[in-house]
Amino acid sequence: MYIPHPYTTHPVRAMNLNPIVLSIPIYFALIGAELLVERLQHQEKYRFHDAITNISCGMTSQISGVFLKVVVVGVYELLYEHFRLFDIPRTWATGLLLFVLADLCYYFAHRYSHEINFFWGGHVVHHQSEDYNLSVALRQSSLQGMFTFMFYLPLAVIGFETSFFVYVSALVTLYQFWIHTELIGKLGPLEWVLNTPSHHRVHHGRNPKYIDKNYAGTFIIWDRLFGTFQEEEETPVYGITTPVRSWNPVWVNFGHYFQMAEQLRQTPGLGNKLRVVFGRPGWRPAALGGPYQVPEVEVATYQKYCTTAPATVNWYVFGQYVVLLGVAAAFLFTQKDMTPALRWLVAGWCTWAALACGALFEAKRWGYWLEPLRLAASVGLLLLTLQHQPWLSAALAAGGVYLGGSLLWLYSFRRVFAPANKVAEAAYAQA
Repeated sequence: MYIPHPYTTHPVRAMNLNPIVLSIPIYFALIGAELLVERLQHQEKYRFHDAITNISCGMTSQISGVFLKVVVVGVYELLYEHFRLFDIPRTWATGLLLFVLADLCYYFAHRYSHEINFFWGGHVVHHQSEDYNLSVALRQSSLQGMFTFMFYLPLAVIGFETSFFVYVSALVTLYQFWIHTELIGKLGPLEWVLNTPSHHRVHHGRNPKYIDKNYAGTFIIWDRLFGTFQEEEETPVYGITTPVRSWNPVWVNFGHYFQMAEQLRQTPGLGNKLRVVFGRPGWRPAALGGPYQVPEVEVATYQKYCTTAPATVNWYVFGQYVVLLGVAAAFLFTQKDMTPALRWLVAGWCTWAALACGALFEAKRWGYWLEPLRLAASVGLLLLTLQHQPWLSAALAAGGVYLGGSLLWLYSFRRVFAPANKVAEAAYAQA
C-alpha cells in the first residue's frame, strides 16, 4: 500500500499540512482498541518486536517524505501549471470523480509495484510482516514514493489542481488503514464493490493462490475488471516468500536491493540483467534454474521469525521508543520551522533510534556498545534544539535524568550481550 505524502504545493503557503500525520492519533487509538479486543478474546494477533518494527517503518517513511515531497508533489505541480488540458473546479461532484480516478491510479501503481522487481524493492516492506493487524498498515517503505508517484501524473494533465489531488488522494490512503485486521470477517454485499479486510488479507498472503491478487485501494471492482481478484478461502499465511528475518528498519528498506545486486552479479548477459531489474520478482534465466517456484505453506506448520529478548530489554526498548515517537511526532509537526541542518539532524537521530531498537531486539553486540553514544547524542540534540528557549535549564535537568536512568538500565542487562562467540549469540537470537 503506497501512502502518497499529501502536502499542498503552493509556493507561498508551503507544503505543511499532511492529513496522514494529522491522523496518527486516530491510528494509535484504533491499534489500542484492536489490542484490547485481542486480549478480551484471548487471541494473539500482535507480537511486540514485529509491531515495533512496523511502526518504525511507518515513522521513517513519513520522515523521508519530508525530504521527498519536493519531487513527489513538485513534478505534479509542474505538469498541472504548464500542461493541464482543463481547469477542473473544486466541487463535490469533481471531488467524487477525482477520488475514483485516484483510486484507479493507485490500483496500477500498486499492481506494477508487485510486477516490476525494481519497484517491488520499494513496496516489499509493507508485505514483510508475518502478522496481520492494524500496525501492519503503518509499515511503509521510505523509497516507494520515488517510483509510484508517476502513476498519478495523468490527473495533473487532466486538470485536477495539486492541493485538491493531495487531499482527495489522502482519503484513498486513509480508507485503507482499517482493512488491515483479522478481527472483521466478510461483509456481505459490500465485498462486491469495496476493498475489505477479507480481500486485503488475501493480498498479504504468501500462499501461491493469493500472491499478486487484490491490488485495490478502495474499490475492489478494479481487480474484478482487470482479472486480479481472488476470494479469501483458506486462512492466509502472511509475509513474503523470502522472509526478511530482521527487526532492523534500515535493512528491511534496502535489503531487497542488495539481494538484487547479488543476483545481477550472478546473471549472465545484458538482456537477462535487464529482466532481473524490470521483470517480475523471482525471475531468473533458465541457465540458473528458471523462475523461483512459490512453495505451498500452511498456517499450522509455518514458523514465523522470532527472537527472544528478556523482559528487561523489552521494557528498555519500550521506554526509548516512547521518547522516539514523541520526537518523531514533534518533528513532523514542526519541521517546517527548523533550519535545514536541524531538520537533517533530527531525522537522522530518529532513524538511528529506530535502528538501535532493532539491534537490541536481535541482540547485536554493536547495538549494545553504541547505545551509550546514542543516548549522549540524544541529550546533545535536545540541548541544541532548545538552546534559545527559556526552559533550557529544565531541559538540561530532564536530559540528565534521561541519560543517567537509561545508562543504569542499559548496564542492568549487559549480561544479555556477554557471549563472546557467535554461536552463543545466535542461540540468544535464534529464529
